[in-house]
Amino acid sequence: MTAEVAALIARLQAQMDRAVEVFSSREGTEPSDHVCAMGGTLNDLLAHNSEHERMHYGQIADRRYALGLLQRSPRQRYLAEWYRERAALIALLLDLPDEALDAVTEEGQTTIRQIVEHVLYWDQDSVEHTAQPPGGQ
Repeated sequence: MTAEVAALIARLQAQMDRAVEVFSSREGTEPSDHVCAMGGTLNDLLAHNSEHERMHYGQIADRRYALGLLQRSPRQRYLAEWYRERAALIALLLDLPDEALDAVTEEGQTTIRQIVEHVLYWDQDSVEHTAQPPGGQ
């Protein structure tokens, strides 16, 4: 990945982190005077922002197609798929109360925290293993 693309991705991630921080502390039913809320509430603003993202996602996919830069290789596809799955996993954690992380839903079942820690451990293990030169030196 190039430095410029990595910087854009980092900015997108940081902005999303800020959005989660700001909007998570609100109810959503409060009126919003932001133009994108179209005279509605914070929930309307969030709905707009989500749709806005989807529209521009399509535009970028179209530009990639026009440039002949489709994600053709299995590695490109698998990384993109993994990234989407990670975003979906994170989305399931949004607005989850802290006490739910360690709640046992059924005897013998793992908790949400244990599942996330498992994912983090094995992802880090596989990434750092791959980062080592062949032969593990």
